[in-house]
Amino acid sequence: MALTNLLGEREALAKNSEIYGEKVQEYMEAMGFYITETSPTHGGLVDQKYELPEIRGDREVWVELKWTDQRRHGKKFLEEMGKYFLHYMDRPPEKRFDVAIFGRNLENFNEWRKIFDVTKQTDDAIQEFYDRVCENDKLSDDHRRKIKSYPMDDFEEFLSDTHVYQADYDSLLMKIAEFEKDDRFKPDFFQREAEPITDRSELTTNLIEITEHPETLYIGDQVEGATQQVAFKLRPFTVPTWFKSNKVYSLLPPEKMPKAVKQFIAPDTVEETGFRSWVEADQGNADIGKRLIRAVVLSKGEDRGCIAINYRSNYHLYFPHEDPEAEVREEEGRQVTRYFGDGESPFFRHHSIRIGILEYSGQYFLTLKPAILFTSNGKKNRITGEQAKPLHDRFSPSRHGNNRKTRSRINHWWKILDYGNPKQDELDIGTEPVMLEVNKRPPRDTDERDDTMQNKWLEEFQ
Repeated sequence: MALTNLLGEREALAKNSEIYGEKVQEYMEAMGFYITETSPTHGGLVDQKYELPEIRGDREVWVELKWTDQRRHGKKFLEEMGKYFLHYMDRPPEKRFDVAIFGRNLENFNEWRKIFDVTKQTDDAIQEFYDRVCENDKLSDDHRRKIKSYPMDDFEEFLSDTHVYQADYDSLLMKIAEFEKDDRFKPDFFQREAEPITDRSELTTNLIEITEHPETLYIGDQVEGATQQVAFKLRPFTVPTWFKSNKVYSLLPPEKMPKAVKQFIAPDTVEETGFRSWVEADQGNADIGKRLIRAVVLSKGEDRGCIAINYRSNYHLYFPHEDPEAEVREEEGRQVTRYFGDGESPFFRHHSIRIGILEYSGQYFLTLKPAILFTSNGKKNRITGEQAKPLHDRFSPSRHGNNRKTRSRINHWWKILDYGNPKQDELDIGTEPVMLEVNKRPPRDTDERDDTMQNKWLEEFQ
Protein backbone atom coordinates (compact mmCIF):
# COMPACT_ATOMS: atom_id res chain seq x y z
CA MET A 1 0.00 0.00 0.00
CA ALA A 2 1.07 3.54 -0.65
CA LEU A 3 -0.31 7.03 -0.06
CA THR A 4 0.82 9.68 -2.51
CA ASN A 5 -0.20 13.33 -2.26
CA LEU A 6 0.35 14.75 -5.74
CA LEU A 7 -1.29 18.07 -4.86
CA GLY A 8 0.61 18.70 -1.66
CA GLU A 9 4.20 18.84 -2.86
CA ARG A 10 5.74 22.21 -3.58
CA GLU A 11 6.84 21.12 -7.08
CA ALA A 12 3.33 19.87 -7.95
CA LEU A 13 1.78 23.07 -6.63
CA ALA A 14 4.10 25.19 -8.77
CA LYS A 15 3.37 23.05 -11.84
CA ASN A 16 -0.41 23.24 -11.33
CA SER A 17 -0.14 27.01 -10.96
CA GLU A 18 1.86 27.20 -14.19
CA ILE A 19 -0.72 25.09 -16.08
CA TYR A 20 -3.53 27.24 -14.67
CA GLY A 21 -1.75 30.35 -15.92
CA GLU A 22 -1.44 28.80 -19.38
CA LYS A 23 -5.21 28.18 -19.48
CA VAL A 24 -5.92 31.75 -18.37
CA GLN A 25 -3.67 32.92 -21.20
CA GLU A 26 -5.62 30.77 -23.69
CA TYR A 27 -8.87 32.22 -22.32
CA MET A 28 -7.67 35.83 -22.72
CA GLU A 29 -6.30 35.15 -26.20
CA ALA A 30 -9.60 33.51 -27.20
CA MET A 31 -11.24 36.84 -26.33
CA GLY A 32 -8.86 38.66 -28.67
CA PHE A 33 -6.23 39.91 -26.18
CA TYR A 34 -2.49 39.79 -26.89
CA ILE A 35 -0.13 38.84 -24.08
CA THR A 36 2.77 41.28 -23.66
CA GLU A 37 4.43 40.19 -20.38
CA THR A 38 4.55 37.23 -18.00
CA SER A 39 6.11 37.09 -14.55
CA PRO A 40 8.58 34.28 -15.40
CA THR A 41 10.05 36.40 -18.20
CA HIS A 42 9.78 39.86 -16.69
CA GLY A 43 9.46 39.28 -12.92
CA GLY A 44 7.76 41.81 -10.68
CA LEU A 45 4.25 42.20 -9.31
CA VAL A 46 2.09 41.25 -12.30
CA ASP A 47 1.59 37.64 -13.43
CA GLN A 48 0.48 38.51 -16.97
CA LYS A 49 -0.15 41.68 -19.01
CA TYR A 50 -2.42 41.96 -22.05
CA GLU A 51 -3.44 44.49 -24.67
CA LEU A 52 -6.32 44.72 -27.12
CA PRO A 53 -5.13 47.57 -29.37
CA GLU A 54 -7.93 47.33 -31.97
CA ILE A 55 -10.54 48.20 -29.35
CA ARG A 56 -8.82 49.42 -26.17
CA GLY A 57 -5.85 51.32 -27.61
CA ASP A 58 -2.96 51.41 -25.13
CA ARG A 59 -5.01 50.42 -22.07
CA GLU A 60 -3.57 47.25 -20.55
CA VAL A 61 -5.06 44.44 -18.47
CA TRP A 62 -2.90 43.30 -15.55
CA VAL A 63 -3.73 39.72 -14.55
CA GLU A 64 -3.26 38.22 -11.09
CA LEU A 65 -3.42 34.39 -10.85
CA LYS A 66 -4.61 32.58 -7.70
CA TRP A 67 -4.26 28.80 -7.93
CA THR A 68 -4.46 28.19 -4.19
CA ASP A 69 -7.52 28.99 -2.07
CA GLN A 70 -7.86 32.75 -1.76
CA ARG A 71 -9.39 34.77 1.07
CA ARG A 72 -10.63 38.28 0.33
CA HIS A 73 -8.90 39.59 3.45
CA GLY A 74 -5.69 37.57 3.16
CA LYS A 75 -2.71 39.78 4.01
CA LYS A 76 -0.80 38.83 0.86
CA PHE A 77 -3.80 39.66 -1.34
CA LEU A 78 -4.35 42.98 0.45
CA GLU A 79 -0.66 43.81 -0.07
CA GLU A 80 -0.99 43.09 -3.80
CA MET A 81 -4.14 45.21 -4.10
CA GLY A 82 -2.43 48.08 -2.35
CA LYS A 83 0.53 47.92 -4.74
CA TYR A 84 -1.75 47.66 -7.77
CA PHE A 85 -3.61 50.75 -6.55
CA LEU A 86 -0.38 52.73 -6.19
CA HIS A 87 0.74 51.73 -9.71
CA TYR A 88 -2.73 52.67 -10.98
CA MET A 89 -2.62 56.14 -9.38
CA ASP A 90 0.98 56.80 -10.46
CA ARG A 91 -0.20 56.80 -14.07
CA PRO A 92 -2.13 59.60 -15.79
CA PRO A 93 -5.84 58.65 -16.19
CA GLU A 94 -5.51 57.86 -19.90
CA LYS A 95 -2.65 55.40 -19.18
CA ARG A 96 -4.28 53.46 -16.34
CA PHE A 97 -5.00 49.75 -16.57
CA ASP A 98 -7.65 47.20 -15.66
CA VAL A 99 -6.90 44.48 -13.11
CA ALA A 100 -8.20 40.94 -13.72
CA ILE A 101 -8.00 38.46 -10.83
CA PHE A 102 -8.45 34.78 -11.72
CA GLY A 103 -8.99 32.54 -8.69
CA ARG A 104 -9.57 28.79 -8.67
CA ASN A 105 -11.36 28.95 -5.32
CA LEU A 106 -12.39 32.30 -3.86
CA GLU A 107 -13.36 31.50 -0.29
CA ASN A 108 -16.74 32.83 0.89
CA PHE A 109 -17.60 34.04 -2.61
CA ASN A 110 -20.59 36.14 -1.46
CA GLU A 111 -18.18 38.35 0.49
CA TRP A 112 -16.20 38.98 -2.71
CA ARG A 113 -19.43 40.03 -4.41
CA LYS A 114 -19.98 42.79 -1.83
CA ILE A 115 -16.96 44.57 -3.30
CA PHE A 116 -16.58 43.50 -6.93
CA ASP A 117 -20.19 42.79 -8.04
CA VAL A 118 -22.00 46.05 -8.85
CA THR A 119 -25.38 44.47 -8.01
CA LYS A 120 -24.19 43.39 -4.54
CA GLN A 121 -21.72 46.12 -3.58
CA THR A 122 -22.12 47.82 -0.21
CA ASP A 123 -20.45 51.00 0.99
CA ASP A 124 -19.55 49.35 4.31
CA ALA A 125 -17.80 46.42 2.62
CA ILE A 126 -15.79 48.73 0.35
CA GLN A 127 -14.82 50.96 3.28
CA GLU A 128 -13.75 47.93 5.33
CA PHE A 129 -11.69 46.60 2.40
CA TYR A 130 -9.99 50.00 1.97
CA ASP A 131 -9.24 50.18 5.71
CA ARG A 132 -7.71 46.68 5.69
CA VAL A 133 -5.47 47.61 2.74
CA CYS A 134 -4.34 50.78 4.54
CA GLU A 135 -3.65 48.92 7.80
CA ASN A 136 -1.92 45.88 6.28
CA ASP A 137 1.52 45.60 7.89
CA LYS A 138 2.89 43.68 4.89
CA LEU A 139 2.97 47.07 3.13
CA SER A 140 5.71 49.51 4.05
CA ASP A 141 4.86 52.62 6.07
CA ASP A 142 5.52 54.76 2.99
CA HIS A 143 3.14 52.70 0.89
CA ARG A 144 0.39 52.87 3.53
CA ARG A 145 0.88 56.62 3.92
CA LYS A 146 0.68 57.16 0.17
CA ILE A 147 -2.51 55.06 -0.16
CA LYS A 148 -4.17 57.11 2.61
CA SER A 149 -3.22 60.35 0.80
CA TYR A 150 -5.66 59.53 -2.00
CA PRO A 151 -9.40 60.21 -1.52
CA MET A 152 -11.87 57.33 -1.33
CA ASP A 153 -13.19 58.32 -4.77
CA ASP A 154 -9.90 57.25 -6.35
CA PHE A 155 -9.92 53.89 -4.59
CA GLU A 156 -13.51 53.22 -5.69
CA GLU A 157 -12.55 54.13 -9.26
CA PHE A 158 -9.70 51.62 -9.04
CA LEU A 159 -12.11 48.92 -7.77
CA SER A 160 -14.47 49.67 -10.68
CA ASP A 161 -11.57 48.81 -13.02
CA THR A 162 -10.86 45.54 -11.16
CA HIS A 163 -12.58 42.37 -12.40
CA VAL A 164 -12.63 39.11 -10.46
CA TYR A 165 -13.15 35.70 -12.08
CA GLN A 166 -13.72 32.50 -10.13
CA ALA A 167 -12.69 29.86 -12.65
CA ASP A 168 -11.19 26.40 -12.28
CA TYR A 169 -9.29 24.50 -14.96
CA ASP A 170 -12.41 22.77 -16.41
CA SER A 171 -14.52 25.93 -16.62
CA LEU A 172 -11.70 27.71 -18.48
CA LEU A 173 -11.51 24.80 -20.95
CA MET A 174 -15.27 25.04 -21.59
CA LYS A 175 -15.16 28.79 -22.19
CA ILE A 176 -12.13 28.54 -24.48
CA ALA A 177 -13.92 25.91 -26.59
CA GLU A 178 -17.02 28.10 -26.72
CA PHE A 179 -15.06 31.17 -27.86
CA GLU A 180 -13.20 29.17 -30.51
CA LYS A 181 -16.51 28.02 -32.03
CA ASP A 182 -17.92 31.57 -31.95
CA ASP A 183 -16.08 34.27 -33.93
CA ARG A 184 -17.56 37.20 -31.98
CA PHE A 185 -14.14 38.25 -30.63
CA LYS A 186 -12.30 38.12 -33.96
CA PRO A 187 -11.43 41.64 -35.05
CA ASP A 188 -12.79 41.26 -38.61
CA PHE A 189 -16.21 39.92 -37.51
CA PHE A 190 -18.14 43.19 -37.84
CA GLN A 191 -16.61 44.11 -41.18
CA ARG A 192 -17.48 40.68 -42.59
CA GLU A 193 -21.09 41.14 -41.55
CA ALA A 194 -21.53 44.49 -43.32
CA GLU A 195 -18.77 46.25 -45.24
CA PRO A 196 -18.36 49.94 -44.40
CA ILE A 197 -19.29 52.48 -47.09
CA THR A 198 -16.54 54.70 -48.48
CA ASP A 199 -18.10 58.09 -48.01
CA ARG A 200 -16.89 61.23 -46.24
CA SER A 201 -19.19 62.10 -43.35
CA GLU A 202 -19.14 64.03 -40.09
CA LEU A 203 -19.90 62.35 -36.78
CA THR A 204 -21.17 63.98 -33.62
CA THR A 205 -19.46 62.58 -30.54
CA ASN A 206 -20.36 62.72 -26.85
CA LEU A 207 -16.99 64.37 -26.27
CA ILE A 208 -17.31 68.10 -25.66
CA GLU A 209 -14.29 70.40 -25.57
CA ILE A 210 -14.20 72.93 -22.76
CA THR A 211 -13.15 76.07 -24.58
CA GLU A 212 -13.65 78.61 -21.77
CA HIS A 213 -12.61 77.91 -18.19
CA PRO A 214 -13.40 79.37 -14.77
CA GLU A 215 -11.28 82.45 -14.22
CA THR A 216 -10.09 82.45 -10.62
CA LEU A 217 -8.87 79.73 -8.25
CA TYR A 218 -8.71 80.29 -4.49
CA ILE A 219 -6.09 78.33 -2.51
CA GLY A 220 -5.85 78.29 1.27
CA ASP A 221 -4.62 76.17 4.17
CA GLN A 222 -6.85 73.75 6.02
CA VAL A 223 -7.52 74.79 9.58
CA GLU A 224 -5.31 73.11 12.13
CA GLY A 225 -6.69 69.79 13.33
CA ALA A 226 -9.03 69.28 10.36
CA THR A 227 -8.65 65.88 8.74
CA GLN A 228 -9.02 65.42 5.02
CA GLN A 229 -11.39 62.46 5.43
CA VAL A 230 -13.84 64.47 7.52
CA ALA A 231 -13.64 67.38 5.10
CA PHE A 232 -14.47 65.16 2.13
CA LYS A 233 -17.36 63.57 4.00
CA LEU A 234 -19.00 66.91 4.83
CA ARG A 235 -18.19 68.72 1.59
CA PRO A 236 -21.08 68.69 -0.95
CA PHE A 237 -19.60 67.14 -4.10
CA THR A 238 -21.47 69.68 -6.25
CA VAL A 239 -19.47 72.52 -4.67
CA PRO A 240 -16.32 73.24 -6.76
CA THR A 241 -13.89 72.62 -3.90
CA TRP A 242 -11.16 70.03 -3.37
CA PHE A 243 -8.91 69.09 -0.43
CA LYS A 244 -5.38 67.77 -0.85
CA SER A 245 -2.19 67.83 1.22
CA ASN A 246 -3.67 70.17 3.86
CA LYS A 247 -4.68 72.64 1.16
CA VAL A 248 -8.15 73.75 0.06
CA TYR A 249 -8.73 74.51 -3.63
CA SER A 250 -11.93 76.33 -4.54
CA LEU A 251 -13.50 78.14 -7.47
CA LEU A 252 -15.69 80.01 -4.98
CA PRO A 253 -14.30 82.91 -2.96
CA PRO A 254 -14.39 82.42 0.84
CA GLU A 255 -17.44 84.65 1.28
CA LYS A 256 -19.48 82.45 -1.09
CA MET A 257 -18.32 79.08 0.25
CA PRO A 258 -20.98 77.04 2.08
CA LYS A 259 -20.42 76.50 5.78
CA ALA A 260 -19.50 72.83 5.17
CA VAL A 261 -16.41 74.05 3.28
CA LYS A 262 -15.67 77.34 5.00
CA GLN A 263 -15.17 75.66 8.38
CA PHE A 264 -12.12 73.79 7.03
CA ILE A 265 -10.23 76.72 5.49
CA ALA A 266 -8.15 79.33 7.32
CA PRO A 267 -9.50 82.58 5.77
CA ASP A 268 -6.32 84.63 6.28
CA THR A 269 -4.32 82.12 4.16
CA VAL A 270 -6.47 82.33 1.02
CA GLU A 271 -4.72 83.50 -2.13
CA GLU A 272 -6.05 84.03 -5.66
CA THR A 273 -4.49 82.72 -8.86
CA GLY A 274 -5.53 82.27 -12.48
CA PHE A 275 -7.26 78.90 -12.87
CA ARG A 276 -6.01 78.12 -16.37
CA SER A 277 -2.34 78.98 -15.75
CA TRP A 278 -2.39 77.02 -12.48
CA VAL A 279 -3.75 73.77 -13.96
CA GLU A 280 -1.29 73.96 -16.86
CA ALA A 281 1.69 74.16 -14.48
CA ASP A 282 1.57 70.57 -13.20
CA GLN A 283 -0.22 67.26 -13.87
CA GLY A 284 -1.32 67.09 -10.24
CA ASN A 285 -2.92 70.52 -10.65
CA ALA A 286 -4.64 69.34 -13.83
CA ASP A 287 -6.20 66.41 -11.94
CA ILE A 288 -7.57 68.74 -9.27
CA GLY A 289 -8.88 71.06 -11.98
CA LYS A 290 -10.76 68.15 -13.54
CA ARG A 291 -12.63 67.52 -10.28
CA LEU A 292 -13.44 71.21 -9.85
CA ILE A 293 -14.88 71.48 -13.37
CA ARG A 294 -17.00 68.38 -12.80
CA ALA A 295 -18.49 70.04 -9.73
CA VAL A 296 -19.27 73.15 -11.82
CA VAL A 297 -21.24 71.03 -14.30
CA LEU A 298 -23.10 69.16 -11.54
CA SER A 299 -23.90 72.43 -9.80
CA LYS A 300 -25.31 73.83 -13.02
CA GLY A 301 -27.53 70.77 -13.30
CA GLU A 302 -28.84 71.41 -9.78
CA ASP A 303 -29.58 75.01 -10.79
CA ARG A 304 -31.76 73.57 -13.60
CA GLY A 305 -33.74 71.56 -11.04
CA CYS A 306 -31.85 68.25 -11.28
CA ILE A 307 -30.77 65.90 -8.52
CA ALA A 308 -27.02 65.19 -8.56
CA ILE A 309 -25.74 61.87 -7.21
CA ASN A 310 -22.38 60.18 -6.81
CA TYR A 311 -22.76 56.41 -6.95
CA ARG A 312 -19.62 54.22 -7.16
CA SER A 313 -17.64 57.20 -8.56
CA ASN A 314 -20.21 57.74 -11.32
CA TYR A 315 -21.79 61.19 -11.26
CA HIS A 316 -25.35 61.49 -12.57
CA LEU A 317 -27.90 64.25 -13.08
CA TYR A 318 -31.61 63.42 -13.23
CA PHE A 319 -34.93 65.20 -12.67
CA PRO A 320 -37.22 64.34 -9.75
CA HIS A 321 -40.84 63.39 -10.46
CA GLU A 322 -42.40 66.10 -8.35
CA ASP A 323 -46.10 65.70 -9.18
CA PRO A 324 -47.32 62.28 -7.97
CA GLU A 325 -50.59 62.73 -9.91
CA ALA A 326 -48.79 63.12 -13.25
CA GLU A 327 -47.68 60.04 -15.18
CA VAL A 328 -44.94 61.86 -17.12
CA ARG A 329 -42.66 64.82 -16.53
CA GLU A 330 -41.19 66.67 -19.49
CA GLU A 331 -38.33 69.14 -19.77
CA GLU A 332 -37.41 71.02 -22.95
CA GLY A 333 -40.21 69.17 -24.76
CA ARG A 334 -39.08 65.64 -23.90
CA GLN A 335 -39.95 63.07 -21.28
CA VAL A 336 -37.46 62.89 -18.42
CA THR A 337 -39.43 60.82 -15.87
CA ARG A 338 -42.34 58.39 -15.93
CA TYR A 339 -44.41 56.79 -13.16
CA PHE A 340 -45.24 53.08 -13.34
CA GLY A 341 -47.90 52.39 -10.73
CA ASP A 342 -49.76 49.37 -12.07
CA GLY A 343 -47.62 46.60 -10.53
CA GLU A 344 -47.23 45.40 -6.96
CA SER A 345 -44.18 47.64 -6.46
CA PRO A 346 -44.72 51.07 -8.11
CA PHE A 347 -41.59 52.85 -9.31
CA PHE A 348 -40.35 55.86 -11.24
CA ARG A 349 -38.03 55.71 -14.25
CA HIS A 350 -35.64 58.64 -14.74
CA HIS A 351 -33.63 59.43 -17.85
CA SER A 352 -30.29 60.57 -16.42
CA ILE A 353 -26.99 61.76 -17.81
CA ARG A 354 -23.64 60.56 -16.50
CA ILE A 355 -21.08 63.33 -16.29
CA GLY A 356 -17.39 62.74 -16.89
CA ILE A 357 -14.39 65.01 -17.27
CA LEU A 358 -11.32 63.96 -19.26
CA GLU A 359 -7.99 65.72 -19.56
CA TYR A 360 -5.57 65.31 -22.48
CA SER A 361 -2.36 67.32 -22.63
CA GLY A 362 -3.79 70.11 -20.52
CA GLN A 363 -7.08 70.31 -22.43
CA TYR A 364 -10.35 69.40 -20.68
CA PHE A 365 -13.29 67.57 -22.22
CA LEU A 366 -16.79 66.94 -20.91
CA THR A 367 -18.40 63.56 -21.63
CA LEU A 368 -22.15 62.95 -21.52
CA LYS A 369 -23.49 59.40 -21.34
CA PRO A 370 -27.28 58.82 -21.14
CA ALA A 371 -28.47 56.28 -18.58
CA ILE A 372 -31.61 55.13 -16.78
CA LEU A 373 -32.17 55.26 -13.02
CA PHE A 374 -35.11 54.04 -10.94
CA THR A 375 -36.54 55.40 -7.68
CA SER A 376 -39.35 54.31 -5.41
CA ASN A 377 -40.52 57.85 -4.60
CA GLY A 378 -39.56 59.89 -7.67
CA LYS A 379 -36.72 61.63 -5.84
CA LYS A 380 -33.69 60.26 -3.98
CA ASN A 381 -34.89 56.79 -2.91
CA ARG A 382 -32.98 54.94 -5.61
CA ILE A 383 -33.70 51.32 -6.50
CA THR A 384 -30.38 49.48 -6.81
CA GLY A 385 -28.82 46.03 -6.77
CA GLU A 386 -30.99 42.95 -7.31
CA GLN A 387 -34.19 45.01 -7.24
CA ALA A 388 -32.99 47.22 -10.10
CA LYS A 389 -31.69 44.40 -12.32
CA PRO A 390 -35.12 43.24 -13.64
CA LEU A 391 -36.09 46.87 -14.28
CA HIS A 392 -32.93 47.47 -16.32
CA ASP A 393 -33.60 44.22 -18.21
CA ARG A 394 -37.14 45.37 -18.91
CA PHE A 395 -36.16 48.74 -20.37
CA SER A 396 -32.88 47.64 -21.96
CA PRO A 397 -33.77 44.38 -23.73
CA SER A 398 -30.68 44.63 -25.96
CA ARG A 399 -27.10 45.11 -24.80
CA HIS A 400 -26.43 47.01 -28.04
CA GLY A 401 -27.05 50.73 -27.87
CA ASN A 402 -28.95 52.77 -30.44
CA ASN A 403 -26.72 55.55 -31.71
CA ARG A 404 -29.54 57.79 -32.91
CA LYS A 405 -31.40 57.60 -29.60
CA THR A 406 -28.17 58.20 -27.70
CA ARG A 407 -27.33 61.24 -29.79
CA SER A 408 -30.86 62.57 -29.36
CA ARG A 409 -30.62 62.18 -25.57
CA ILE A 410 -27.23 63.93 -25.49
CA ASN A 411 -28.60 66.86 -27.52
CA HIS A 412 -31.55 67.07 -25.15
CA TRP A 413 -29.29 67.31 -22.09
CA TRP A 414 -27.14 69.77 -23.97
CA LYS A 415 -30.19 72.07 -24.13
CA ILE A 416 -31.08 71.47 -20.48
CA LEU A 417 -27.59 72.45 -19.32
CA ASP A 418 -27.67 75.43 -21.69
CA TYR A 419 -24.26 74.67 -23.14
CA GLY A 420 -23.20 76.00 -26.50
CA ASN A 421 -24.11 79.52 -25.34
CA PRO A 422 -21.60 82.06 -23.99
CA LYS A 423 -20.43 81.79 -20.39
CA GLN A 424 -22.91 83.29 -17.96
CA ASP A 425 -20.39 84.23 -15.27
CA GLU A 426 -16.70 83.78 -14.39
CA LEU A 427 -17.41 80.44 -12.70
CA ASP A 428 -19.13 79.00 -15.78
CA ILE A 429 -17.48 77.08 -18.64
CA GLY A 430 -17.77 77.46 -22.39
CA THR A 431 -18.06 74.37 -24.56
CA GLU A 432 -18.02 73.11 -28.12
CA PRO A 433 -18.89 69.59 -29.38
CA VAL A 434 -16.05 67.56 -30.85
CA MET A 435 -16.84 66.53 -34.43
CA LEU A 436 -15.11 63.74 -36.33
CA GLU A 437 -14.66 63.56 -40.08
CA VAL A 438 -14.41 60.01 -41.36
CA ASN A 439 -13.96 58.46 -44.80
CA LYS A 440 -16.04 55.39 -44.02
CA ARG A 441 -19.43 54.87 -42.43
CA PRO A 442 -21.78 51.96 -41.75
CA PRO A 443 -24.75 51.35 -44.09
CA ARG A 444 -27.64 53.73 -43.41
CA ASP A 445 -30.27 51.02 -43.46
CA THR A 446 -30.83 47.34 -44.28
CA ASP A 447 -31.40 48.06 -47.99
CA GLU A 448 -28.01 49.76 -48.36
CA ARG A 449 -26.38 46.99 -46.35
CA ASP A 450 -27.90 44.28 -48.56
CA ASP A 451 -26.86 46.11 -51.74
CA THR A 452 -23.30 46.42 -50.43
CA MET A 453 -23.07 42.76 -49.51
CA GLN A 454 -24.58 41.69 -52.84
CA ASN A 455 -22.03 43.76 -54.79
CA LYS A 456 -19.24 42.24 -52.68
CA TRP A 457 -20.41 38.71 -53.50
CA LEU A 458 -20.62 39.54 -57.23
CA GLU A 459 -17.05 40.87 -57.19
CA GLU A 460 -15.81 37.66 -55.56
CA PHE A 461 -17.39 35.45 -58.21
CA GLN A 462 -16.43 37.49 -61.29
